[in-house]
Amino acid sequence: MEDNKLIEKIKKELIHANSAQTANNPGMARVCARRAAGWAIQLKLKRDGVELNTPSAFDFIKYYAEQNNLDEKVESILEHLQLKVKKDNVDEDSYWPLPEVDLVSEAIWLVEELLGRKIE
Repeated sequence: MEDNKLIEKIKKELIHANSAQTANNPGMARVCARRAAGWAIQLKLKRDGVELNTPSAFDFIKYYAEQNNLDEKVESILEHLQLKVKKDNVDEDSYWPLPEVDLVSEAIWLVEELLGRKIE
């Protein structure tokens, strides 16, 4: 039952990510994508018998990224999920360093890959 609640939470967060992206709020879209991916990793690890004592979705992403034998695409997405915005100097706006990367789409793919099912 607890798994189903977390899956629903992940689904809602991905909906929020898509909504933020549509509303041209890339910062919120990235935050939501990270949370959804982190929670999916949390569920995958739990199913594998690994419990981390942290409430942070980002900590789950960092932990999972350190694992061996990950698929190349998974490794790439985990790397993207850990990137922070950049700022060249104090007077300029911050920016996402990989504008060609759609973090929301990558998070959806990763969630589905980890959970072994489509998220609708």
